[in-house]
Amino acid sequence: MESDEEENPEMAYCEIIDTEIPRDHPYFMYDAEIKLAEAEMGLSIGEGVRLQATRELLDMLDTLYNLIKDPDSKLPDVQRKALNHADEVWLDLKEKMSQGDKRSAHLLSSHAHITLAISYLITMRKDEKFSKFIPDYLIKYLGKLSTFVYREAIGHVML
Repeated sequence: MESDEEENPEMAYCEIIDTEIPRDHPYFMYDAEIKLAEAEMGLSIGEGVRLQATRELLDMLDTLYNLIKDPDSKLPDVQRKALNHADEVWLDLKEKMSQGDKRSAHLLSSHAHITLAISYLITMRKDEKFSKFIPDYLIKYLGKLSTFVYREAIGHVML
């Protein structure tokens, strides 16, 4: 029986590669950022505005999040095509934020968490144990979804 003294508190189990890795590994950072993005979307849904559109964003994020664990988890064609038309544009959020728009603030936070999650995915790809689990598709569509969420936050409606 392993005692508490023998267990390394700096390590945690990673189901993707079925082994323990350091808790500060980019995988855990990616996982946490996606969960924070989903939580912010949930708070945005709680504001009761454009519920269907926001739930669709949450559904897309969840589908992409599951892609690492389930490579067959792909976006439906309608959602994928919509994301393919999401070009990055610069939009000023200052007006929305100065009005205290909670939905916009939650969506902006979700966008930021998705952006951080993408950076952790790119870092993970450099680790040979993880590289095969992170397809271009995942990075591409998380990036496009991030743009969608940003546009939804400002009211530049895409869905």
